[in-house]
Amino acid sequence: MDVEGGSSDELDKDLDLDLEFPARKPLNTPEEVLEYWNECFKKETLSCLHFREWWRQKVPKIFSPIPSMNYQKPTDHIEEDDVQKYFFDLLERFLCNGEPKEVLKQLSSLNDPPAQCGKVFKIGEPTYSCRDCGLDPTCVLCVDCFKNSEHGSHRYKMSTSIGGGYCDCGDPEAWTEHPSCAVHVLGTQSENSDPLAKVPVDIQQRARHVFTGVLKYAYELLTLDTFMKLPGDLQYKERDSVDPMMDDLLEVEDMYATVLYNDEVHTFEEVITTLQRAVENCDRNLAISFVSLIDREGRCLVKCSPFQQCNEVKRIVERITGRRGIKPLKVMVIHSHVVAHQVFAMRLISWLDGILGYSEGFRALFSKILVEQEMGGNSRKQPSILEGMLRHDTVLWKAARSAIHHLLISGMLLEHASKKEFATVFTNSYGAILKDFINDDHEHSFSVTSLSVQLFTVPTLAHYLVAQQDVLAILLRTFMSECERKRNAKGKLEFERNLGLPAFRRANFVLIDLKYLLSIPPSEYDDNTRRGFLHGFSMLLDILSWMQGMDCHTRQVNQHIEFEADWENGFNLHIKLAPVIALLLNWCSNDKVIFLKAYRMLLKKLHEENKAEGFKTNKVELKDTSADCVEFSVATLPVSLHLPLCRLLAGMSLYLDKFGLKFSGDDFKLVEEEMPSLSLVLEMPLRTSVMVSQVHAGMWRRNGYSLQHQIFFYHNARCRGEMYDRDIQTMQFCAANMDHDTFLLQVLDKFGLVHWANTDFQVAEEESIRHLTALVEEFFGLLVTIVGERFTPGVGDITVEDMVRKEIIQLLCVEPMSHSALNKALPEDVNHETGLEKVIEQVATFKKPVGPSSKGVYELKEEFYKEYDVFFYHFTREDQSKSEEAQRARLKAANSPQVCPPPPLPALSRNFLGLTNMLQSDMMLHLLKLVLLRADDLKSRCFSECQVHKVLYLIGMALGEEERLQKIDSNTFIFTKKALELGLLEAMDTLSGSHRIESHRELLAWTIRKFRAVSGVEEKMEVVEDTEEEDDEAKKKRAKAAAERRKRIMAQMANQQKTFMSENSKLFDETSSGLRERAISTCDWEEETSLEPGFPVCLGPNRSLPCPTETGFTCILCQEEEKLAADTNTLVMASYVQKSTVLSKNRIDTPPPASPSIFPFLPANLSSAPHTSSCGHVMHASCWQKYFDDVSESERRRYRTRHPTSFDIEKSEFLCPLCRSLSNSVIPLIPQYHLLQLPGIASISEAMETTEVVEPASIPAMEVSEETSDGIEMVPDTHSEVVGDSPTISAEMVIDTMEDVLETVPNLPNEATASPTPQGPTVSVVTDESESLPNLSLPHSQSPLASGHLDTAVTSTVTVVTAADLPPSLPVDTTPSSPTHSESSSSTELASAHSISSDSTFMSASESPKAVQDTFCSPGPQTRPAPTLPRTTVVIDFSQWLEALFIALKYRRGLTPDQASPPPNGGEAQPADMDVAVTSTLTRFYTCPLDQVVEELEQRHQDGASFSRLFIVEDGCELAFPSSVYEIMNSFSQTTYRVGLEGLPHLQDERIPLMVWQSCGFTVHSIVVSAREAEKALFGSLSSRQNDCLSTFIRFCGVVGSNFGEPKVIRSHSLKLLSTILEVDTINPSILEVDIFGLLVSLTYSLPSLFNGEGPAPLPSCNIQDNHILRLMFLAQVTQLLFSMAPSFPTTTKPHFRHCPPVKDCRPLLDLMEVVTSVMDPLASEDTTTSSSSIDPTAVWQEVMEQSLGFLRCCALFYHYLSGVSAPTELTTLLPPDQEFLHLSRYLALPSSPRQLLDSPFSLVLAKKWANHPNVHILLSKESPNLNFVTAVPQLIELPEDYSELINNISSFSCPRSVGEESRIPSMCLVCGTVVCSQSYCCQTELDGVTVGACTAHSHKCGAGSGLFLRVRECKLVMFSGRTKGCYMSPPYLDQYGETDQGLKRGNPLTLCRERYARLHRLWLNHGVSEEVTHNLESSPGFVTTEWLHL
Repeated sequence: MDVEGGSSDELDKDLDLDLEFPARKPLNTPEEVLEYWNECFKKETLSCLHFREWWRQKVPKIFSPIPSMNYQKPTDHIEEDDVQKYFFDLLERFLCNGEPKEVLKQLSSLNDPPAQCGKVFKIGEPTYSCRDCGLDPTCVLCVDCFKNSEHGSHRYKMSTSIGGGYCDCGDPEAWTEHPSCAVHVLGTQSENSDPLAKVPVDIQQRARHVFTGVLKYAYELLTLDTFMKLPGDLQYKERDSVDPMMDDLLEVEDMYATVLYNDEVHTFEEVITTLQRAVENCDRNLAISFVSLIDREGRCLVKCSPFQQCNEVKRIVERITGRRGIKPLKVMVIHSHVVAHQVFAMRLISWLDGILGYSEGFRALFSKILVEQEMGGNSRKQPSILEGMLRHDTVLWKAARSAIHHLLISGMLLEHASKKEFATVFTNSYGAILKDFINDDHEHSFSVTSLSVQLFTVPTLAHYLVAQQDVLAILLRTFMSECERKRNAKGKLEFERNLGLPAFRRANFVLIDLKYLLSIPPSEYDDNTRRGFLHGFSMLLDILSWMQGMDCHTRQVNQHIEFEADWENGFNLHIKLAPVIALLLNWCSNDKVIFLKAYRMLLKKLHEENKAEGFKTNKVELKDTSADCVEFSVATLPVSLHLPLCRLLAGMSLYLDKFGLKFSGDDFKLVEEEMPSLSLVLEMPLRTSVMVSQVHAGMWRRNGYSLQHQIFFYHNARCRGEMYDRDIQTMQFCAANMDHDTFLLQVLDKFGLVHWANTDFQVAEEESIRHLTALVEEFFGLLVTIVGERFTPGVGDITVEDMVRKEIIQLLCVEPMSHSALNKALPEDVNHETGLEKVIEQVATFKKPVGPSSKGVYELKEEFYKEYDVFFYHFTREDQSKSEEAQRARLKAANSPQVCPPPPLPALSRNFLGLTNMLQSDMMLHLLKLVLLRADDLKSRCFSECQVHKVLYLIGMALGEEERLQKIDSNTFIFTKKALELGLLEAMDTLSGSHRIESHRELLAWTIRKFRAVSGVEEKMEVVEDTEEEDDEAKKKRAKAAAERRKRIMAQMANQQKTFMSENSKLFDETSSGLRERAISTCDWEEETSLEPGFPVCLGPNRSLPCPTETGFTCILCQEEEKLAADTNTLVMASYVQKSTVLSKNRIDTPPPASPSIFPFLPANLSSAPHTSSCGHVMHASCWQKYFDDVSESERRRYRTRHPTSFDIEKSEFLCPLCRSLSNSVIPLIPQYHLLQLPGIASISEAMETTEVVEPASIPAMEVSEETSDGIEMVPDTHSEVVGDSPTISAEMVIDTMEDVLETVPNLPNEATASPTPQGPTVSVVTDESESLPNLSLPHSQSPLASGHLDTAVTSTVTVVTAADLPPSLPVDTTPSSPTHSESSSSTELASAHSISSDSTFMSASESPKAVQDTFCSPGPQTRPAPTLPRTTVVIDFSQWLEALFIALKYRRGLTPDQASPPPNGGEAQPADMDVAVTSTLTRFYTCPLDQVVEELEQRHQDGASFSRLFIVEDGCELAFPSSVYEIMNSFSQTTYRVGLEGLPHLQDERIPLMVWQSCGFTVHSIVVSAREAEKALFGSLSSRQNDCLSTFIRFCGVVGSNFGEPKVIRSHSLKLLSTILEVDTINPSILEVDIFGLLVSLTYSLPSLFNGEGPAPLPSCNIQDNHILRLMFLAQVTQLLFSMAPSFPTTTKPHFRHCPPVKDCRPLLDLMEVVTSVMDPLASEDTTTSSSSIDPTAVWQEVMEQSLGFLRCCALFYHYLSGVSAPTELTTLLPPDQEFLHLSRYLALPSSPRQLLDSPFSLVLAKKWANHPNVHILLSKESPNLNFVTAVPQLIELPEDYSELINNISSFSCPRSVGEESRIPSMCLVCGTVVCSQSYCCQTELDGVTVGACTAHSHKCGAGSGLFLRVRECKLVMFSGRTKGCYMSPPYLDQYGETDQGLKRGNPLTLCRERYARLHRLWLNHGVSEEVTHNLESSPGFVTTEWLHL
């Protein structure tokens, strides 16, 4: 490496060449240069320097960075035309010696069809591997090859590439079958010829010159030692001044560039902050761009200027980033010309990569040039260019590395010959390459070492390298050099936390490369292969000896361990080594020579280890047996879990049988002294097993959790194959080949149980009894495992499939398991296969998933339960307990004996035959009998049932073995004979009656029966069998009798139940059920009103009676019951208001931001609006307030370290106390309007004592004060005159009064008796002398409203005026009493809104001075005047009503804050409160008084009186709520405003009620759409949540309008809404721009206040006016629909429409259509008569009927809850469109035919107005106007059925802000289909001044904060709720086993689950995303903090 590859002999001629150039004229044009190159080529004088000379001149001019460059796009200043002209076109023309396109095309045609794909994968690109045909998991296909291959029908796996690999299609060594796809199979049919022969010699020679020049130049420039200057032959020289192109470069000062390099130490944020401080004029966005470039390219130019300035930037960056003692960020100052040449070198590499693709010959030539070694000046070969590139890989930055690797793959790795040369060079340089990688900090995928997978996984290459290049030794030598640094004084590996671990982890990649090399053993072994393998094996033994005994543990006795040592790295090393050891064993097992030598080497190494240990022995005696055992106490001396040498010996010993060998020195040509004895081989694994047993016994508690974690992994499926299982195999091997008594004695000694095994054993200490008992259990458990676990090939005579089958059976005995859970529980082989699929169908049946969130599971077939092994050695304690319980329950259900005997055992292999004989050894029989005797000895203190269980199990196993061996005529095993002699059967018989082993009584009985059967005691057995049969018969009889008895008792109980219910039916009727108590349910109203004839109608004078729903609620917080009434404690319902775009019909255009001067309408496309939902749970307002304050306080005190909470208290969010639903406000519960107060008799219910009539003038003012009981006291001034006391009013008098009223009101149907309302507030009249009249109140049962309610009660209002409207002489109480809850305070916006202030939006009862009324109280019954006609019975013609409204609009005037103009005709003057500052700048409208309209109507001979009654409020109908109601109103309304308009409102902002009404309309829309999606009827199918939400919200909205602080505001809104629908005004939107239903809701609530300047306004009463509003809106809706149909009206009628108006009734629709078409196409207006005659109006009306159903459903739902009239039963089922339209129109009292709809002369006039609105013309002039007015169910995007199709489509997605750069985490919005670049700095944007990720920004735009994204490459669903909350969910894609695969970890083919996707759609449609996120966050207390903001 002395001389770099670029410094060749040609460079030494530099001076000579320089002297030749001046003789020629300067070369300035490409043509001249090409001519000169061709000339030199012909003279054979052309060299690399000729190319370099041209590049020396031109590259700096074109590629040099300049100070004014765009740093975010560093190549923008480069002129691509010049690059092509001066460089690449020139090179191609020289290479081809002609027209490049034609020549290259001809060369391509000479190629054979490609036999191999070789497509190089980008990061995140999908790859496919075949589990059936692939040689190993690294063999992959690209998308195109996979689609064209046979593997799609096989068991394939899908994954995403980490980048750098390539497609293996066409490589026969990668596949066992079908190596080529349909495209590349053609390449295999051509003859293999020399690829160079296909390239003409002339072009070959030219290509050699070009390739050599390009490669040397690029290699030299990219690996420069110093970046401060160029190599000598590329620097400027004095003669360059003759070139005018270079003048400017020489005149100015040299420019330099500051370049930052990528590293893996510093975080993004650190670098961003550093750049902002180091680089001038660098804001955060620019810094983020720099960081994204550094991350993507590996380096980034941040400053271009003279050296001093660049160096200053470098100094600052290094100073800031090196502060914490870590390596500072790598920064270099590079000469601008060096940067230019490096940029050009990168471009040359990409160009060369493209050129190689044209010809196989080019690639062959390229390979030759790369590996050629030139002779140096000292006649020594110089390193090849390839070797130089490999060894200098870490010098390069990320982009340069990727480009070089790509070039090497495409140029050398696609042909086998060149790949072999590459592998040789790679192997010889491996040590240096890996050392560089270890010292580097780039990811492995960006290192040249990652190419090892392309070389070492090719079997022929791997075998060649092992045999000829000694690759195993090279790799292991590299690894050993790293391990050397980690060895301690004893020579063992020892890891310290955080000390050099990253380097060691990188060294572990050597072990992965070893796994690749050994993955396929050769079919034949030659001596070279054996030599290479054994060399590597011996080195591996050294590494294993360093691991043997590492990480020792010593039991802590006195105090707890102080710190836990690093143990993870030892286990990680084991996990990496385990597959290598498994593959080594595979190689050894295939060749006897290798096996013998390797086994001998291993024995020697073990013997050395044992010598080093220096074992000391002592003699142990027990029951006439003695043995020399190693002195070692596990409880006091260090023990290790790492014994790789012993475990390797166990693994190799399994293959002794295969080669006919035994464990003896003769077979391995070793003398006894060189071989370790079996007792010493047993020693180490036995120590480990004893330690694990002691931990289970609780003896190592002071050693902390680290030891427990290690033991967990020791038994875990991931590690146990080379740990726990090998230890068991070692002990089995020793037990089989040692003296059995000696073996048992050694095990007893290690367990410390020799003294326990003595018959005269006594124990004293209490503590030791517990440990001793547990150790005895563990000892017998170990014996069961050693004797019984034979399902390992080599131990038992079984196959691998048998072993997997046994594992699966045991696992399924625990519980049914899913496919993934089974796979996870089974150990994997080196190819990550478990063998599950091969055997699972034999033993289990698959149960498909039943629910949308369940998994498919496997259930064990019944016949395999007999193979259940209760002491299966892979069971955890929990598994053992669960499985035993499950089996007992199964047996009990089948009426079988609850016994789980040991299953039959397979035969043993030859070297393990001795295991069986251990069961009949004297020591074993002694131990068995000892436990049985002690079990019957009540004095025995070390007894446990578990000991007896395991002993009986061992006896059962021995009996099973004897039975098995008897069948094959083997008489060597005589367990029963020896046991009888010893008295084992008698001991069991004695124990059979003992209560100490009650739980194992049946197992004991089974063992005794089995013993007698096997031993041949037939006589006694017969008696036992007879007894058993008799017992069975008796059991059956008893069971039958018991069943009959149970049946009789159940029948008797059922009879008594029926009797009780019939006798106490009244009690059952009166008892409420559930949380909310409904006295009369709304949906049960049909039964209650069965006497009422006719179809229910909810609007107009013929309105049906409302269904009174007097409701009692239980507060979920205090559990007190409360009746809902105006004067009781305030009740509230938790609610959640969120901005929604779910129903949006246009997701392309972003809605304009809200403006204070723009009236907020609900847009026609429903683009966004506030949506209100509720869980329906009710609380007292005071209880809720306290709860909210407590939550707020606790959240403020939260520790920052805790995970993010599921709700944001700063946004007033909280969780419902009962159901934990997300909420951010509460809605006050308002009683039904007709239950509030009654006109005429309302004051009777309030004043329990009435006075005589007083003159109106005598009551100038009233004062309303709030009492503690929320009563209302009315206090007249001194001029009041009291005539006398009136008698107390009785209930009968009230009933008489009601009857009188009913008689005087015509056409008013009788109403069913309603339940009484709670007692109202008390009203008293107080004189000036403070003589108050006595308060006489009625008891609750005598409430005057007991007789019923009139619909006239809907006129109840709250009168709210300002003090300025009162005469100045009248006293007004201006001091409000303090509200009850004003003391509770909270810093949040919601809680602060609850406190009362003088300028609050809603005025509380204590603050609202009442207007002067004509009468104070209603007169007594004697002097009562005749009641006025209720508003519900007013009848006024639609046209007259419209005419009156036109009159009102005629006098409409507007007042802006800066101007005021008094209206004509005595209208009102400037509002009295103009001095109040408001945030909105809406125009304040007003009109003439009602009298003016009445007068003008009467002048036109119309009924003005009827119109006036619609707006007049009767005396005494003021509605006063407790102050807390107004607080809650205020709070909820402001929350809706804040969410809808995204800003905090002023307390008197006029848009507040509008936003509440908008939310109401949108919520109804949403519920209707939700019902349609679920295919449910509108009524009777709503959930209780939806029902509670709508009933509460709709009633609340009516009170919002009437109780706004200023009645003038509501009047102004009503005028604005009327103007919008009845006038053409450019400041108003057209009907095509607004949602008609939203307009209807706002008009319904605001129109009663049309003439209400200061006084009270009536509440909506569903009277004739509301009916006319609906008719007007329906007309507008029909007009909208006609506009949407206009381009192509339907011409044929629908045959399935049976209910349709006759044709004559449909003809008037033609006039309306004519209005529409005249606007749509003005030129065709002359032909309207002819065109209209061709249109079938019936067909059009049918279409209107169907398309208007959405609007009518919304109306029906809205008026149903507003009026309280129950829905017709017909609408509770799904109906055809025509029938549904008829029923809806009847229920709504709407005209059902065009003739009735258009019978008003104003109808067409209005239609023409709407059609001629300027905005209509503008909208229609667009190319594709969005005229969609049909209520449709919005859908999530359509996803492909196959997930691979989705991932293929997304693979081409690149980051929108980085040209051509792949997005690492592309995320697809499931709402609109947009793909964004998630979780990356490159695509972060600013939102309201906060930097957010692409997903967050998109969800704000597309979903108003809520989002659903599918992270395609990770197969993961992400839900967003706001900017700071989110959760990950399983995607709607499932594999064939009904499971999701987040992260594509399993890689199984995935298909779309329609049910899951529909469930997700329903969740989104019902606005449940936020709640789902909250529930997920709540259920994940340990949730890892995710920066949702930056996703």
